[in-house]
Amino acid sequence: MIPDWLQQVLDSLPLSLFCRDLHGNYLFCNRQFARQAGVDDPRDLLGRNDSELPWGERYREEDRRLLQERRPLISQHLLCEQEEGEIWIQTHKVPFYDKLGNPLGLFGLIEEISHLKGLEEALSAHQQLQRKLLDAIPDLILLFRADGSVLESNQALLDFFDLPRGHATWRQPGSLPPALFDITQGPSELTLKDALGHHHVLEVTRLEVPNLGEPATLSLCRDVTRQRSAEQQLRQARQFDSLTGLLKLTTFLERAQQGDDRPVCLLMVDLQHFHEINARFGIRIADLLLGEVATRLQLHAPVGSQLCRVSADDFCLLVPQEQLGTERRLWGEWLRRRLAAPYSVAGHRIQIDCHIGIAEGTSHAVESLLHHAEAALAEAKQTRQHFFSFDAELEGRIRRRRLLEQALPRAIHARQLHLAYQPIIASGTGALLGAEVLCRWHHEELGPIPPDEFIPLAEQLGLIGALGSLVIQRAAQQCAEWRAQQPELRLSVNLSPLQFRQPSLCRELLQAVQAWQLPPAALELEITESVLMENADEIDNNLRQLLAAGFPLAIDDFGTGYCSLAYLPRLQVSNLKLDRSFIRELESNPVTTAIVRSVIGLAHEIGMQITAEGVETEAQRDWLIAAGCQRLQGYLFSQPLPAEAFATRFLGKR
Repeated sequence: MIPDWLQQVLDSLPLSLFCRDLHGNYLFCNRQFARQAGVDDPRDLLGRNDSELPWGERYREEDRRLLQERRPLISQHLLCEQEEGEIWIQTHKVPFYDKLGNPLGLFGLIEEISHLKGLEEALSAHQQLQRKLLDAIPDLILLFRADGSVLESNQALLDFFDLPRGHATWRQPGSLPPALFDITQGPSELTLKDALGHHHVLEVTRLEVPNLGEPATLSLCRDVTRQRSAEQQLRQARQFDSLTGLLKLTTFLERAQQGDDRPVCLLMVDLQHFHEINARFGIRIADLLLGEVATRLQLHAPVGSQLCRVSADDFCLLVPQEQLGTERRLWGEWLRRRLAAPYSVAGHRIQIDCHIGIAEGTSHAVESLLHHAEAALAEAKQTRQHFFSFDAELEGRIRRRRLLEQALPRAIHARQLHLAYQPIIASGTGALLGAEVLCRWHHEELGPIPPDEFIPLAEQLGLIGALGSLVIQRAAQQCAEWRAQQPELRLSVNLSPLQFRQPSLCRELLQAVQAWQLPPAALELEITESVLMENADEIDNNLRQLLAAGFPLAIDDFGTGYCSLAYLPRLQVSNLKLDRSFIRELESNPVTTAIVRSVIGLAHEIGMQITAEGVETEAQRDWLIAAGCQRLQGYLFSQPLPAEAFATRFLGKR
């Protein structure tokens, strides 16, 4: 029996206390333990053993072992069932002994920890969730101390280095690559080798972690290997041509301007008739050929040169002038011969020549040099030369063309171009039959601009429609004015091949003659042989419409193109205008004389008129009259005149 005051103290504790002797009989307990045993008064358990209590002999063997091994049992967690449900308890059992060390019994303490167990389970679940989240992150995560030892990591880092989570040897300083622990820098990139020997580019972010009781750093490593590889491929694609491996033009220009400003030669190489190679052998073979050409360019380019592919079949070569010496043209010809040597492409033997344009200057002015080389290349193509150098004369022509390109649209819009008229004379009587309408342009700075210069320019600039409309309207107005005095007078108007393709051509001409109350026959339309030979629906439609409307057609510069005589009857052309080149040789070339006589005879047979252009001498006139040519035109009668001068001279107007 224990004193009452001690019993009261034990009963006031929020714990279950008990003491059993060697045989398992209870020596004392407190009230909380008694209630768990099913009694109200602790004294009712004295002398009783577990066999009489709800839990029976469950703990007897454990008690015997503790007494035998002379050791305590500390913090044993047990899940117990009660009427109210399951509870968690924490048990401590301590053997006690007499003065001689002989065991006397066990003292026990039991505490319900269900609430703590819930917190522990919640904490464990939270930690597991954190671990799952941490391990789900694909970035390598490493928390380490200042000495390089590892506090924590995620599964991605373990997998990267093939490390086991259960063994802590790798957590020691020096076990992982030192670059991971470099805390002297901020965000950076490093390259590490994984467990398989593969190199990875890692983007590293490091953060200082406070409140851990010691200095610690969190290292986040994101694998950007694919991203950097893709960026490299993108840079490669932006800078280099995928087909030939040469620089692209933009990169070529940038690199040339970034280096030393030194004297250079820029060569522009254009493969001749490459589109025919493409059509004959197909795109794959043509592409392979381009690769072979690029290889030869690289092989023969002097030291310090830069190459690029400009377009489909154009290449650019920037060469230091000291590498070429003074004979640059000879070197260009040498390069052309190397490029023109036969190629063996996929079993095909292909030979292709090239044009080369060259410009000289400094590398920092490479964009201007590129324009100059392009101009030289265009001149080489136009003059059918293999090689052409940009010079002051070509620069002057380019400057002139730019001035004309800027001025021509304004001149057409402001109606600054005027018409001139060259008379067409009846060969038998010398009477005026009509006139050819010729367009003239006087530039305020450059002076008179030849029609063979500004007419093609108007076609290239898409202005020929506006220019043609201006000529048609003015010619119709002038024809109406002059026919008041000479009712049978006819004006001949030249039509551009591009103008002849316009679906609205016939409608526009009809509107013009109707506006000035003219019959369509008052305007003769001059077209070239090339227009008639084109097999195009819009041209055929215009021909049919114009003939049906009553406009007479003339073939201009007959004999200089490729018109077949068999086409003449089918085309219903009313007039053939012999080119001035035939008339010029009438007195000197018997072959030309025979051709002209034959054409005049043929025209008579099929009911066509013949107009001879370029008549300049009386001998030419007399020969043509004798041969039966009905209409004559040329400087022998008059040069082209402005409207007032023409009217004064040929219509008697003053």
